[in-house]
Amino acid sequence: MKKIILSLGVVLAFISASAQLSDRTNYDQHIRLGARPVAGDAALQFVIPIVSATDAQGSFAGNLLSTGDLLTFKYYKTDVNVIRAGIRLSTNNWANSGTVADSTALTPPPADDLAEFVSRSVDRQFNLSIGMEKHFTPKNIFDVYAGGDVLIGLGKMKTREFMSYDNNDEIETITSTNTQNLGFALVTGFNVFIAELPVSLGLEYGLNGMWTFGGRTKVNQTSKIGSTSNDGEWFEQDFDLSGAPDDHQYSKLKRREFNMNTNQMVRLNLHIYFGTGNNASAPMN
Repeated sequence: MKKIILSLGVVLAFISASAQLSDRTNYDQHIRLGARPVAGDAALQFVIPIVSATDAQGSFAGNLLSTGDLLTFKYYKTDVNVIRAGIRLSTNNWANSGTVADSTALTPPPADDLAEFVSRSVDRQFNLSIGMEKHFTPKNIFDVYAGGDVLIGLGKMKTREFMSYDNNDEIETITSTNTQNLGFALVTGFNVFIAELPVSLGLEYGLNGMWTFGGRTKVNQTSKIGSTSNDGEWFEQDFDLSGAPDDHQYSKLKRREFNMNTNQMVRLNLHIYFGTGNNASAPMN
């Protein structure tokens, strides 16, 4: 009897479950595979340079949070027009001065008769990259764009060294080196958006050109040796434009270089978007 009751219970449970399944209404769920930014959104950009052909262009190539990298950002003016910018500011100041102790108190005595010295230097660098992107595909996964940048770089290094000796001789040397970079970049690239995360990975390449001016060092030297005083001014450069070392002194010296080529800056881009307002989960109907 117990077996019969148990068997009837199993059959009734199966019939009930079948009835529930037959009456069940499924719902559709639409999940977006991306978090494409829209007007008013912005992005933090991190750049991995694959190719960076010249030193001047290399100053604009990457942002891996290393010292001296550009800080790079993007802002979506509209859904398809994007302002892109990178900036770098660097300064390094150094100063040192001293008075040499009486040589008779030193063992062994110093090799020269230096009495006093002053040394100062300053090194400043400024790089700016600013441009626009035009995005073509409205797809929420794959995003193709083209754009351009203006590249501006300014640098200055100046040093002053003053030395006086026990015999009242004096030498002062002031050196200054200025550099200016002006360039452009015409780029095309694509981004792939990752799931619903506000993140994309992409590749960028194109045509780059750069004018480089300056790079020469101006030297002013004043000396008083005994009763003779001299003033001198000349120009130096560490390397000539062919890359060979150069130890000549020039009364006049001008430097200019232009470099242009395709794919001189090929870069992988990681973007982290913010201010999008996209929902974390998709609506269910």
